[in-house]
Amino acid sequence: MNKKIAILSLLVSAMSYANEDFFYEEANKGVKLNESVVSTTGFETSQRNVTSTVTVITAKDIEEKNYQSVTEALKDVPSINVIGDPTNPIIDMRGQGSKATANVQILIDGVGTNLLDTSHAKTPINTVPVENIEKIEVIPGGGAILYGGGTRGGIINIITKSGAGFNGGSISSEINTFGGKKGDVSYGTNIGNLGINLSYSRDDYKGFRDGDESDSHYFEGTLKYKMTEKQDISLKYSRFDEDATSPRGLTKENLNDPTSDGLVSKYDQLIVNDTIKDEVNLNYENRLTDDMTFNLLGFYQQTDIKSTNNYGKMGYAVENYMNYKDKKIGFKPKLKLKYGESSNLILGYDYINNNLTRDSKMVMFSSEKYRNDLTKETQSIFVLNTNQVGKFEFTQGIRYEYADFNTKRSYKKSSISSGNTTSNTSITKDTTMENMAYELVGNYLYSDTGNIYIKGERGFTSPTPSQLVDKINGVYIDNDLESETYMTYETGFKDYLFGSFFSGAVYLTETKDEIASENFTGMNFKTYNIGKTRRYGMELNSEQYFGKLTVREGYAFVKTKILKDLDTEIEGKEIANVPTNRFNIALDYRFNTKLNVILDTVYSSGYYTNNNNTGGKQNENIVSNISLNYRPTESLRVFAGINNVFNEKYYNSVSSDGKEFDPAAERSIYSGFKYNF
Repeated sequence: MNKKIAILSLLVSAMSYANEDFFYEEANKGVKLNESVVSTTGFETSQRNVTSTVTVITAKDIEEKNYQSVTEALKDVPSINVIGDPTNPIIDMRGQGSKATANVQILIDGVGTNLLDTSHAKTPINTVPVENIEKIEVIPGGGAILYGGGTRGGIINIITKSGAGFNGGSISSEINTFGGKKGDVSYGTNIGNLGINLSYSRDDYKGFRDGDESDSHYFEGTLKYKMTEKQDISLKYSRFDEDATSPRGLTKENLNDPTSDGLVSKYDQLIVNDTIKDEVNLNYENRLTDDMTFNLLGFYQQTDIKSTNNYGKMGYAVENYMNYKDKKIGFKPKLKLKYGESSNLILGYDYINNNLTRDSKMVMFSSEKYRNDLTKETQSIFVLNTNQVGKFEFTQGIRYEYADFNTKRSYKKSSISSGNTTSNTSITKDTTMENMAYELVGNYLYSDTGNIYIKGERGFTSPTPSQLVDKINGVYIDNDLESETYMTYETGFKDYLFGSFFSGAVYLTETKDEIASENFTGMNFKTYNIGKTRRYGMELNSEQYFGKLTVREGYAFVKTKILKDLDTEIEGKEIANVPTNRFNIALDYRFNTKLNVILDTVYSSGYYTNNNNTGGKQNENIVSNISLNYRPTESLRVFAGINNVFNEKYYNSVSSDGKEFDPAAERSIYSGFKYNF
């Protein structure tokens, strides 16, 4: 508790001394407001005109804080809660809890990466090495007009470095006290109007616990051709290949050795996950006139995941095997038209065809095989119009989505001793759904630096194909599942006050027909609409400059409530896996142009791990990291740091019944270098 009081005191002190006499020159004041954001409109937009509490994690932030993965960078954002194993987590915003895989969209260069089957697989968020990232844009709440369903919690857009137009290269390497090693090399050059960039990364990851290991390779190649002064086309290919193992959860009795792999039975084995992801993006932009810009994004993704989970139960061996193959192809043309003095209109069309096959097998007293072939094809049109009248800016948006679902599921149960089939069932289902999203925003630009906005958004989350079928008493049956719909009301502001940058928002989201699932004995399950939920909260961000010291603070508050459910016992309860309070404070002190040190501290309150609000509960925790950067020359950066400085004891995850724990990493030290040539 003393540490928490000290951190709070430091925050209060920084705020109380926010005096213009201590700050940088007036010329530096507009940096945050002029910061470019792409994700809110699909085109470059300054923070000044963004009606959201956007957090932008720049390449400089990533480099100087020495983040090792996208997950590490996101954990420092108060509006984000990372649930589960940091190498393969659920990323939550605004209180989605474990449903965040369906209600927070993770994008890479504007293309969604969420897998089609959210019930068995998490979004592979750490496939892009941080060295290849130009910036990460975090947009809490909404985004349905531009990005369609599944944006109730918000969007995270990972924007990579194109490399085209860059002459030169870099090489970097790093080690840590857990035994992990990583290295990166990149090179870019221009040949006339053609820009070429190649990069390769190797990460020999070792985690805090025994058996938490992976070996990954990443390659990216980009070509960018300047066709004319107004036309550009780029082609990017990337491949991520990882072999990983994970330890098992620990019981309370085994927590005295938190580094243990959790293999207590002679049948227990490490969990194995092998992932390969191939991605191709084609981007064409034509600035037709000064008032008209056309953009076309085409993409192809394929993600293969093989998972093995063998363990002991009741003195018997249990074997689990799953093989996923997720394919996604699509294209997104957009046209931006400027009219009047400061008004613009964006017209767009999205086509996405997403197919996933999942083969799985479980062997215990019998052999059970499952086959899923799932397809979801969506076609959408959207319009986003912005009018400016004096100091007032008004935005109206509408999106129509047509989705075509095809679901094929089969199940076969056989006797281990004889091999004879004892149960066999299958189903094929085709259905379509239509959904609409709307947005209205009013933004008052009351000064050169300040604005206040109010907005309302009606969005949706349509089901996955697998959710349209239940399995009851060993037989697949249709259900009448509907799309979730939500209404979000939000008001917020941005401004420079007393030389400091501030932004904040308060919001209320109510969801109707939220999708829930229930598993029964014997691998039976059903999916249904639970009725109604409510989420509300606020977000605050600020930044001050005291000569050589920069101070950044962030705070997120969220409350959730299940208003109506088929299970009346959870009505009135909080949604699981949602901390009420999270805040961070970062102190960046620059001794001179060559040396700086950053102290970053994040606090997260405890939370329930099931909707009954009983059993397991994640403990509150406060984690501090220190990073040191030294630049002896313009080309060389040497760095070192300490993660979890005060050796805080907490968990990556706690099982819903409170019986199994995954201890988070304790104190570790790292060091490395980066050389540009």
